[in-house]
Amino acid sequence: MRNRITITILALIVSPAAAAAGDIPMVGIGLPYAPETPTPLAATHPLYQRIDVVDIEGLPSIVKSTSLNWIGAAKRSSVNKALRDSLNDMHMLAPDATAARVRLTARWVGSHTPIRIATRNRASVTLHYRLVRIDNGQELFNREITTSVEGGGVEASMRDNGIARAAIATNFASAANCLDRAAFGSAPADCALVPKFSVSVERRR
Repeated sequence: MRNRITITILALIVSPAAAAAGDIPMVGIGLPYAPETPTPLAATHPLYQRIDVVDIEGLPSIVKSTSLNWIGAAKRSSVNKALRDSLNDMHMLAPDATAARVRLTARWVGSHTPIRIATRNRASVTLHYRLVRIDNGQELFNREITTSVEGGGVEASMRDNGIARAAIATNFASAANCLDRAAFGSAPADCALVPKFSVSVERRR
């Protein structure tokens, strides 16, 4: 038996791969969202390669679907890496300590996946982000973001783990997009992006 993961965008299948549910990426930069899709920063942006990021506070050793809490969706190390990779893909992550001018801290608030006997479900993830200047501690950004992703699949454990990972990817993309906007004083009241894709997790021979 093999697992096939697909991300469906506007009824089109993009980047199909033979993989386990745990291989659904937690980096969503490059995927489409509404009302806008995050765009990597230009070199002239004030946050271009200027952000230092620390490990996420309060993150459990294994992130699990709340509907199937005996099954792990992602390890702590993988989630922390995904946040760094998301910032790096946005050209925000400082290449070293000497280049960093601001520090991003994120706190894990929680996730929720309802118990649902159906082929589709929705997972939500909440994190709190704070950006401060390294030199004087001035707070530049302070926001809690909740994101949700819908997905399908016959096997509930695979489905719910997959959509939980996709909700994390969407949360990181939302935070990066809001930081981009906040640098120019135009951050929206609600930073959460809405995915223009759904996750399909299938098992096949």
